[in-house]
Amino acid sequence: MAKTILGEDELNKVRAKAISLHSDVIKSFVETADSSFGQRALVDMFKVADKNGDGKLDNDEVREALHSLGFSWLKEKQVAGILRRADQDKNGVIDYQEFVSEAPKTLKTNLVKLAKKNGGELGFLV
Repeated sequence: MAKTILGEDELNKVRAKAISLHSDVIKSFVETADSSFGQRALVDMFKVADKNGDGKLDNDEVREALHSLGFSWLKEKQVAGILRRADQDKNGVIDYQEFVSEAPKTLKTNLVKLAKKNGGELGFLV
């Protein structure tokens, strides 16, 4: 119906604007990582991801955490790359400080992808 009223070109412009605004909201949310709210969210995320409670995230814990957030497109190679990038001391795991440094970048990139994926599934990107 919107296509009939607006026409295809105008509808595509409206969709693009909505997607752009939504992406901006996601990016702004992720930028709160340095606030007290953001720090608390990161603590909670780390605790949930740290399944064995050893204070470190291994490859399996990172993959499971990312997939539980809906980032199903991340394959083993990409998860390993995230772990490698975050693992500043190169000990094969991510401690809390390394997590805090990496999480905002990974979240920003993948939350935008998730929004686009969901928008496509809902027909917003048709």
